[in-house]
Amino acid sequence: MPGAPVKGAAENRSSAPSTPASSDQGGEGRVPEQEGKRKKKIVRPAREKHRLIARCEYCLFLLLFSFLRFLPFPVAFRVGEWIGVLLYHCDRHHRRVGLINLAIAFPQKTVAEHHAILRSSFLNLGRMVAEFCHMHTLTPESITERITFTDPERWREIVNKAKPTGAVILTAHFGNWELLAYSHAHYGFPIQIIHRRLRNPFIDDVIVRERECSGNKVIRKTVAGIEVFRALRQKAFVAVAIDQNASGRMGIFVPFFSRLASTSSGAAGLVLAAGVPVIPAFPIRENGTWRHRIVMGEPIEFVPTGNQEEDLRVLTEKFSAVVQHIIEQYPDHWLWIHKRWKRRPAGEAPIY
Repeated sequence: MPGAPVKGAAENRSSAPSTPASSDQGGEGRVPEQEGKRKKKIVRPAREKHRLIARCEYCLFLLLFSFLRFLPFPVAFRVGEWIGVLLYHCDRHHRRVGLINLAIAFPQKTVAEHHAILRSSFLNLGRMVAEFCHMHTLTPESITERITFTDPERWREIVNKAKPTGAVILTAHFGNWELLAYSHAHYGFPIQIIHRRLRNPFIDDVIVRERECSGNKVIRKTVAGIEVFRALRQKAFVAVAIDQNASGRMGIFVPFFSRLASTSSGAAGLVLAAGVPVIPAFPIRENGTWRHRIVMGEPIEFVPTGNQEEDLRVLTEKFSAVVQHIIEQYPDHWLWIHKRWKRRPAGEAPIY
């Protein structure tokens, strides 16, 4: 399908960052400069599906999308819940992945508790589907009916303080992350979203259109590094999610729950290069309803040491700890069906 300033900028702020922002999948972009030479990792768009298969998928997608959009929102929301429950019972592959992840993250909980959390997570996904189909109905006047800030004055204070520099909004695939990004524009803080193109170009176009119709902008992942840096130089706000497995050369292993997890260092590299504030923000669904509140984490502060490799690791670890903390508080809000611990350190057996 959306701190305090980080102190210290790159030595040459007029150049592009040596490490770009991460994206939904993480792990792609430029690699740090080595011995005065900037090496590039080619970021290729996802290989498109065969045209006929893509059109068939698009027809099914459009059928569901149009059906939910046609229904009154309260009815669509309930249908979305049924979809979530159906997926939980029928999608054995992702249920297995989710239970493995929950056993890693919460070994102290029982199997029954793991199942309950995973079922609620699937419910959240189903609700998100319905909410996504109806996001276009939200306006600056009606946005408060759906999503608000836990502390509006504090949020506005932090955002206004960051306006002279731009900022990175640190978030995750948590709660209704689509609504988190969408609502910012209606509250007067349009943001830019890093987007990895889907293999189905027809569905991808719909997703991008819906994400941008509130005034936000989508940055394609294939050009994310330079585009994100340019956006920050123009005082923009960029949302970055770092909670998924990083399979490319940008991934570094940092603690995440009880295991090391390959995490994109792109967000840390961007912050170090651009010297911008980092503002953690996560949407919380209120008691299973369609009302949400945006919870703001404590500002993330960091003083660079000059050792780029170590700075990237420490800052990425800080970001990951913030994400883990919010998941521990609201475990049913996270996307457990993603293979978060897929990439393993050398010599370690695969998990999935």
